[in-house]
Amino acid sequence: MHKLRLLVISAVVIGLQPYAYAQKPEKSKETQRLAEVTVMGEGKKASVNAVSATISKQNITQAMGKSLAAMLEQVSGVSSIQTGTTVAKPVIHGMYGNRILMVNNGARLTGQQWGADHAPEVDKNSAQRIEVVKGAESVRYGSEALGGIILMEQQTLPYGATAAHGNLSAMYGTNGKRYSFVGMAEGTMPKLSDFAWRVQATYGNSGDQRSAKYILNNTGYREMNLSAALGYRWRSFRMEGFYSLFGHKIGVMQSAQMGNENLLLERILIGQPVEFTPYSRSIGYPHQKITHHTAILKLFYDSEKFGNFAWQTSFQKDDRRENRIRRMNNSDVPTVSLRLQSLQNALNWHKSYGDWRTDAGIQLLNVENHSERGTGVVPIIPNYTEFALGAFGVQRYRKEKWGAEMGARFDYQHTEADGYDWTGERYGGNKNFTNFTYSLGGHYRPDSHWRFTGNFGVAWRAPHVYELYSNGNELGSGMYVIGKDDLKSEQSYKWIVSVQYKNSFVNVRLDGYLQWINNYIYDEPTGRNIVVVAGAFPIFQYKQTSAFFRGMDLDLHITPVRSFDYHLVTAMIWANERNTGRYLPYIPSARFTQAISWRPQMNGRLKPWVGVNHRFVAHQNRFDPKTDLVFFAPASYNLFGLEAGVDWRMSDSQSLRVALMGENIFNKEYKEYTNRSRYYSHDIGRDIRCTATWTF
Repeated sequence: MHKLRLLVISAVVIGLQPYAYAQKPEKSKETQRLAEVTVMGEGKKASVNAVSATISKQNITQAMGKSLAAMLEQVSGVSSIQTGTTVAKPVIHGMYGNRILMVNNGARLTGQQWGADHAPEVDKNSAQRIEVVKGAESVRYGSEALGGIILMEQQTLPYGATAAHGNLSAMYGTNGKRYSFVGMAEGTMPKLSDFAWRVQATYGNSGDQRSAKYILNNTGYREMNLSAALGYRWRSFRMEGFYSLFGHKIGVMQSAQMGNENLLLERILIGQPVEFTPYSRSIGYPHQKITHHTAILKLFYDSEKFGNFAWQTSFQKDDRRENRIRRMNNSDVPTVSLRLQSLQNALNWHKSYGDWRTDAGIQLLNVENHSERGTGVVPIIPNYTEFALGAFGVQRYRKEKWGAEMGARFDYQHTEADGYDWTGERYGGNKNFTNFTYSLGGHYRPDSHWRFTGNFGVAWRAPHVYELYSNGNELGSGMYVIGKDDLKSEQSYKWIVSVQYKNSFVNVRLDGYLQWINNYIYDEPTGRNIVVVAGAFPIFQYKQTSAFFRGMDLDLHITPVRSFDYHLVTAMIWANERNTGRYLPYIPSARFTQAISWRPQMNGRLKPWVGVNHRFVAHQNRFDPKTDLVFFAPASYNLFGLEAGVDWRMSDSQSLRVALMGENIFNKEYKEYTNRSRYYSHDIGRDIRCTATWTF
């Protein structure tokens, strides 16, 4: 038995250290046949030479009832840009929208091509782990990775499992009287352990949400998400299929929809609604309805001689309908009805040999978007198609204490758009974009306490159709947006350095970065308003300039004793035009979040914990009134929260976690500078959430 244990331990060590070499065992006179030992593990998807952070499944579960962007704010350097209370996008180092590439289960999310007024169409609860890459990683993942990448990864299917397992979670939140349920189960087919499966579902329901002092009417939502995966493995071959459905209906606050220009100016001056109706769970007009389908097929082949091959094809279909209050009882007819389909194909190969590893791949993307006829409203963007081709190669070298890599990529993109504007004029055209990008990175670990990581990357992003040709109002933000058809590709150069020190008392990490962007695209108010059938709206128009971003992120853990933990996350960023020094809009102000938690060391099946937290967001002093509708940025604010819970180990295979969490517990009235609806209302008030998770 002692020999068997040593043999298993040796197998695990060798399997988890790809750069270790196993020596041939001496021949023995006795031969013993051992049962099969399977060692399974998942490494980071991001390179060890990239600056990144990981959010675990436990943290994802604890964030039930919060948006993906709000959950990601626990990572230093990450904030969010919002439109009201339900639409939020992540911001990494001041970059947002299509400068942040989102990859879900290996497929890049293509449903974010309709403007900044839409949240990512993805269910965060289906992810086992989320990695946030802060560097410019265009070489591996292609365009739209100027600010970083959000990698949402599924857990490996449970090949070889003898029993099914999973979890069930429930949440209730006081703000909006909302509730949600999440369930997941996985296992293998009876007597066929090489056939593995997983199913997952999420349901959410909310009524009108509240600011600190008043109801935000028509801000409820409905969410229904489903996903299923099936896989088969045979020796070195593996095949997996995946399907997901994301369904979301969101109410739009009516105070952002003004009937005339005088009322619009008055409402912006007041800064909040003036008419209120009692709380309601129903969703009226205006509202958005989104349906997102994803189908993925993956093939894997692992060869010790030729390397590892992975081919993936994914199909995505997005349907978006926006309904406004219309005359003649026609509100049920959408004013915006968009259909977007995309097909992606990617072939990747990698091979390790000694201290070296080579990665290479080719990727194809086809996108088609068209508007539904019969709405009676001219579409905000024309119909368009997009074709993109990319090829890359990365060479890595790794030793025990250090490693380095360099990579290069070539991209070609063709965009063709055609439509008629509200004056009846035909517009659109064909545009071709080509770009060559490269990256250099490395890391150094002199001992078990210190780690240094650096990365320099060139990235690019072609202007999207909504930036080129938009001509209409965004439903959620209440803005009329006009595109600019001669925009050029954004070109970014980003250098980021990370220093980390860790021992039993402290774990501190400091990230610093410099980023230069040529042809940076953003929208700003023109100072004019427009009155259309739907009402009066301020006009914003896209433009571009040369920009310079720089900043620092700090993530600090202090653990004086095993039971206590102090956690501080802070970020500071500066962004302005290089030529004029003007401040750029929608750049997050300085902020820090701190939390103290206590987890008493107790024997037995119960493990309680309690904690308090505090967030401070500074006034945005780096503010240019010419880029805004008002001549001032919102005041600074402090928010306080608390949490308490208990983990109960019910048996060897079952556990229960119950938690109570409060946010903005003192019901502070405030406005966030990066909320595009702050002209019409305040941000969300007190919210108490209760969650329960049963793992089996």
